[in-house]
Amino acid sequence: MLKVLRSLLVFLGSLVLLNLPCYAQQTLGAINGTVTDSSGAVVAKATVKVHNAATNLEQTATTKDDGSYSIVDLPIGTYEVTFTRGGFKTEVHSRILVQGNRTTTVNGSLQPGEVTAQITVSATPLLNQTDTTNGYTLGSELIESIPLGTGSFTQLAILAPGVNADLLGGSGTNTGLGNQNIFANGQRDTSNSFTFNSVSANNLFNGLSSSSIGESRFVLNTNEQFLAGGQIQTNTSVFDAIGQGLPTPPPETIEEIQVNTSMYDASQGANSGAHITVATKSGTNDFHGQAYELHQTSAWNANQFFLNAAGIARPPLHRNTFGGTLGGPIKRNKVFFFGSYQGQRVTDATNGSTQVANVPTGLTDDRSPATLAALNDWPSTEASCNRERSSAESPSRREATSA
Repeated sequence: MLKVLRSLLVFLGSLVLLNLPCYAQQTLGAINGTVTDSSGAVVAKATVKVHNAATNLEQTATTKDDGSYSIVDLPIGTYEVTFTRGGFKTEVHSRILVQGNRTTTVNGSLQPGEVTAQITVSATPLLNQTDTTNGYTLGSELIESIPLGTGSFTQLAILAPGVNADLLGGSGTNTGLGNQNIFANGQRDTSNSFTFNSVSANNLFNGLSSSSIGESRFVLNTNEQFLAGGQIQTNTSVFDAIGQGLPTPPPETIEEIQVNTSMYDASQGANSGAHITVATKSGTNDFHGQAYELHQTSAWNANQFFLNAAGIARPPLHRNTFGGTLGGPIKRNKVFFFGSYQGQRVTDATNGSTQVANVPTGLTDDRSPATLAALNDWPSTEASCNRERSSAESPSRREATSA
């Protein structure tokens, strides 16, 4: 009986694993290429070694009879690639960038000579020679150097060809954490895929990256109606669901953003729009970190045109974003950690203003037009209406008399 139960559990577990989407390849990259000599002939049995100086990761491969090699499952980072073979000089490519779900092609060209002699190549190949995917990949330095209106990585997706986005709806949690809804190659903004470190982060309710609802934070749905007793009736539509904005990691914690817009392989074929992958930073053998603060205040802003024309003061805005990161080794060359914290304090009245009117003194329960007009020394609304009605009717009466 115990054996039967064990077999049943293994079978059920296998079914669960088979139904899970496989995103593991999106956080790992690869290096491949061909090694030749100065005459262009392929070099077999050459040793290819890749080394990551930050984590001390090292992998080795040997070229095949056709001179080709492939080293897979490499974490994102910068590697040194070394080609060695007896009777040839050692060739070193010092800065080879490996990106998630990308294969970097590094070809070696060995020159005759002693193995102790070394040729160093500092160029980084940028052309993707392995697959036909249309898209781009942004590294951490570029991500942190690009100004972002709200700090959301979704604003970087419009840099890819064929991608555009809605204008920013706002910076708060009410508007989807400052995210933008993305349209790729004419597809709907609900047709994109988002993954964070190989974990699917698609919005289960409507597929959007931002709720785009500026108000009604505490209401489940839009188009709400107030009933008797203060109860709220909603349309209970999942497409109009708010408060389901895509998580937005701080730009300081992102190692790489990849946007594939078309010609991607079957592993990314679940949706017809763009496939956006976010990979966060990891620790290295050295401790590294940073602290940052971004401050915005209405004291530096001009007043809006229509508010200024109406004599209304500039609405207050105070937005302070602060945080820090720290990464390092737990066990050198083996296990690493990386952590971050970000806080945000916002006081924003730019989307609403209030005009306060003085309450008239002597106000009573009598709210007739004449009484209210007398409190403010205004002409009675009823009397004004009667005068307008009389002036409108008088020409007709004069015409009737003359006729």
